[in-house]
Amino acid sequence: MAGLKENNFFEKFFFEQTFNPIALYRVLPDIAECGAAALVYVDVNDAYEKVNKVKREEVIGKSFAQVWPDAEPCWHQIIEECVGENRAVHCESESSVTGKYLEAIAFPLSNNMAATIFLDRTELKKSEMELEESQKKLLGYRSMLRELATKLTISEETTRREIATDLHDSIGHSLLSLLLDLRKLKEKNFGSGEEADKILSGAIESTEKMIAESRELIFELSPPILLEVGITPALEALADKLLTPRGIKWYVATRGGCEKDFSADDAVCIILYRMSRELLINVIKHAQASAVHISVNRGPNKIQVVIEDDGVGMKKKYTAGGRKSGLGLFSIRERLLHIGGDMRIVSNKDGTIVSLLAPLKIENEKNGEI
Repeated sequence: MAGLKENNFFEKFFFEQTFNPIALYRVLPDIAECGAAALVYVDVNDAYEKVNKVKREEVIGKSFAQVWPDAEPCWHQIIEECVGENRAVHCESESSVTGKYLEAIAFPLSNNMAATIFLDRTELKKSEMELEESQKKLLGYRSMLRELATKLTISEETTRREIATDLHDSIGHSLLSLLLDLRKLKEKNFGSGEEADKILSGAIESTEKMIAESRELIFELSPPILLEVGITPALEALADKLLTPRGIKWYVATRGGCEKDFSADDAVCIILYRMSRELLINVIKHAQASAVHISVNRGPNKIQVVIEDDGVGMKKKYTAGGRKSGLGLFSIRERLLHIGGDMRIVSNKDGTIVSLLAPLKIENEKNGEI
């Protein structure tokens, strides 16, 4: 206990620490050459005895190297460092002696003395590892959700195309045949009298209207132009259908040979088309825009669709990309991220620019599936 009497401050501190292991060392002059062998135990508290399963009388007067020949180097290295630099030094590591994860703080004292206090961080480390594992799982689930969202978009488009094809091949053809038959009857003056002719004309008009509505429905379900000609003509047709009736001017431009849209995977074109449709609907609902500019740009490996409006802009929370970014925008970003793309938004009081970036080819696409 002589070492404790040499330092009244540490004496009080030492005995007050009843739960954390503490060791007091005398540091010999040859510490730089001898390392752990130059650290001699002066005293340890009850907690040190309990945690390390040693007796005070077994360690006092012995060097650190004698007591712990197989201990991790960090436990004595921090003592050497704290003495050499005259400052507190800390480290943390798994302890093979105690089987716990410990944090140690070594600090220099007067009269060639040093002390180390050990803090048990086992539960904290366990919690950190569990948290890290949970975060990994969450990232895995998020990746799965991205994949599912992308697959859903493709699957939905496939279903839409099948329904549109069935409508065209069955109802569409039937209505067209009916219209042709009605016109033939009218040409042959099949009706007897003005009233019959009026009824026949009404039937022809109704049939023409049904054909127009069925074509519009087919386009709404899955525009044939998208996969037959490409995304640029499909976006032109989409803008004309959505924006023109509402008095919103629109322009479509291409750059980088984007007229050759067949170089992009069908799945990529479908995803970009559906996302562009969502964005145009947002413009109609919220932007109060008078004009929209759509550009399709293609590089060696990427294809980009940029939609720019001159509306009132978005609130910052919708452009930040976080939880408050809006479900629609969040969904668009997640689907793009899954295929190796991204979405960027720039918005102010003069309007909004949304960039959709995607790879021309989806690397993990197999057998037509993402």
